[in-house]
Amino acid sequence: MKRLLPLIISLMTLCLMATPATARKYGETLRILAIGNSFSDDGMEHLPALLEDMGIENVEVARLYIGGCSLERHVKCYNTQEAAYEFYHSKAGENHWVKSAEMVPMQHALEMGEWDIITLQQVSGLSGKYESYVPHLDRLIAIVSKAQPQAELVWHMTWSYAKESTHGDFPKYDRDQQKMYDAITDCVHRMLKEYDCFEKIIPSGTTIQSLRQSAINNSPKDFTRDGYHMDLGAGRYALACTWYETLIKPYTHLSMMGNSLRLDLGDVKVTDTTAPYCQKAAKKAARKPFKVQRIK
Repeated sequence: MKRLLPLIISLMTLCLMATPATARKYGETLRILAIGNSFSDDGMEHLPALLEDMGIENVEVARLYIGGCSLERHVKCYNTQEAAYEFYHSKAGENHWVKSAEMVPMQHALEMGEWDIITLQQVSGLSGKYESYVPHLDRLIAIVSKAQPQAELVWHMTWSYAKESTHGDFPKYDRDQQKMYDAITDCVHRMLKEYDCFEKIIPSGTTIQSLRQSAINNSPKDFTRDGYHMDLGAGRYALACTWYETLIKPYTHLSMMGNSLRLDLGDVKVTDTTAPYCQKAAKKAARKPFKVQRIK
């Protein structure tokens, strides 16, 4: 028996190593919180509907929202306990957003039990300017990690503006969509090298940039509704697929490919024709977050 003990221990170790991290780490319900702005709103808006369409009842999602909120402002809001956030919450099994009747401070969400995943992001206009990340990102990481030490931190990589966008920050990138996308990805690459706390990224920017090369792109809006926010239909749907494939598929082991959610919204509706493009772009981006690929 003594001779067998080392072998048994070795086998148990290998089994633990082979078990997916999500199966060991998360409980019966996967809980995801986004600390962001309108771009995280765009990313998550159709996520409960997608979960409902797929029959998934064990995922809870929530989002803290201040329009145009930067990393710097998130830190200031926390330090002053300012009730500046709109708060949206979708409980597991209910799969629909409920908006808080009152504005809340960041502490409100951070004190709602243990979150499994917390996502962070920079405001879109500064997302390709690394000097805007420091020291505010360090401080926000410290805040979140102290309040939720068990949570997996994930970075939401946002998208570049439409080619003819009139956004006031677009001149920072010489009004060049590709230049802005490259600047964003360069910042994320650098951030991942300097911060080892981020286990993965949500490649929303790559999903959208790939779709802009496809047959369903609606140039010059380029999947936006105003030059920078996502189209209410296919744009937001593609992002929901990206968030799902990146964060939730490792937990459910079910891909969103082939889902039947359709949306009669926006300039680019989610139809039997457009949905497969969005799904493919999301799946490819989740596999290769920094590679823009042709979607057919």
